[in-house]
Amino acid sequence: MGNPWQRGIVVGVDGSPQSMAAVDWAALTADRHGAPLTVVSAYVTPPSARTATMGVDVEDLRAEAHAAVERAVTRLDGAHPGGHLVDGQVVHGDPAHVLAQRSAAADLVVVGRRGLGALDRAVLGSVSGTLAASAPGPVAVVPAGAPAGEPGRVVVAVSNGDGGPQLDLGFAEARRRSCPLAAVHVMEPAAAADLDFGGPDTGHRAAEQEGVQRQVAQWSERFPGVARSVTFTSGNVVDALLDELGPDDLVVLGGRPHSQTVGRLRYSVADAVLRRSHHPVIVAHRRDAARP
Repeated sequence: MGNPWQRGIVVGVDGSPQSMAAVDWAALTADRHGAPLTVVSAYVTPPSARTATMGVDVEDLRAEAHAAVERAVTRLDGAHPGGHLVDGQVVHGDPAHVLAQRSAAADLVVVGRRGLGALDRAVLGSVSGTLAASAPGPVAVVPAGAPAGEPGRVVVAVSNGDGGPQLDLGFAEARRRSCPLAAVHVMEPAAAADLDFGGPDTGHRAAEQEGVQRQVAQWSERFPGVARSVTFTSGNVVDALLDELGPDDLVVLGGRPHSQTVGRLRYSVADAVLRRSHHPVIVAHRRDAARP
């Protein structure tokens, strides 16, 4: 079944129902990977002038963070996810920045999704979106109402380039959760038409499909017990991918880490899927080559 996640899983909480859903999902994932679970709540001290104007007390912020951690630990009801005691921590700092730092050393960082609108995201930022865009390690985003149990499939979005990070994590998840893996590759509409009607770019598009098949086959050899399938579809990448999802799928995407400033404003495929998906989504960034 592979090695356990010794670096562990970190789940960020703020006391909201969305963060408690993330705790449930993180605990189940810790069980499947034999990983220690750390519950983290981060709080930010506003500038002194703003603090005085708004009547914000730093001790109140710290107390709220402690309450969020206690609520999460209580929710687990004495369970030992992954066979380990749960570690609760309160940290001073911007939540997205704190969790991004933790992702460099953890096997996975998990957060809930509040579902801010586009204007709120541009002005206030989104912890989940910023974290997924800026963290150096894998990040799982669990939206409110997402399936809490085991997934029926792990769905991996695969490009014709380097799909290694998401395939590696996707196959590992499928094996640990004893479910099949479905690789999905979305082509531009013109590419699909070329294949269907023998257009001038047919050879190039056929090579594109062969490249995706080759990637999936390579990872399938490393995970021989995982049933897998490959689907080729066309259209808008986000719409086509979401259309392929079943009610209890786990989605794995690839991504490249960016600065937090870019992460707050960047509109990417991964960001769009995170905002619109009703499923848990893992963004698998490529690790530093020196990381064991």
